[in-house]
Amino acid sequence: MYAAENSLLLRVANGDQKAFRMLFDQYWDGMYANALHFTKSPELAQDLAQEIFTKVWVMRDKLPGIERFDAWLYKVAKNMILDELRRLQQSPDYAEFIDAYFLAGDQDAHQPATTKDIEKQLHAAIDQLPAQMQTAFKLSRFEGLTHDQIAQRMNISKVTSQNYIARSLVAIKKYLAGKQIELGLLLLLMIRN
Repeated sequence: MYAAENSLLLRVANGDQKAFRMLFDQYWDGMYANALHFTKSPELAQDLAQEIFTKVWVMRDKLPGIERFDAWLYKVAKNMILDELRRLQQSPDYAEFIDAYFLAGDQDAHQPATTKDIEKQLHAAIDQLPAQMQTAFKLSRFEGLTHDQIAQRMNISKVTSQNYIARSLVAIKKYLAGKQIELGLLLLLMIRN
């Protein structure tokens, strides 16, 4: 599988538009779904997915050096989505975006969560994590440290750091689902520096 994909990436890197279209077709649904998951806006998700692929085309000369294109693409997507959410946070339309975000979820439209409610639930969700996972999660999300930096700071391996963060996200998501906040809390968490 990787050999075929590496061949495709090499063709894209050489400017082959047909190969780029194949790559686009293969990953479009995933990029759109990922963006939609975090933005809850079909229009914004479509724009972001298009921007992600525009970036792939612009950076195509780097493609042959990428070992796992899917992981690289999802990292590019995550960064672009978070950048867009940060940009939205600074815009005058942010309150409207957050209102629409929560109304798109499972919450009762007559009882939208306030930012204070959400932050309170976030801290409650984090507090229920085991101590090491809490520390790793806070270093990642509140201090913006990489897995390598977390591993060094906590004297653990990079894999353990990745494991702690992944398990923390699952536990927080499960906690929030029980509070009917779903991923709104994670959205607010991710856009904070």
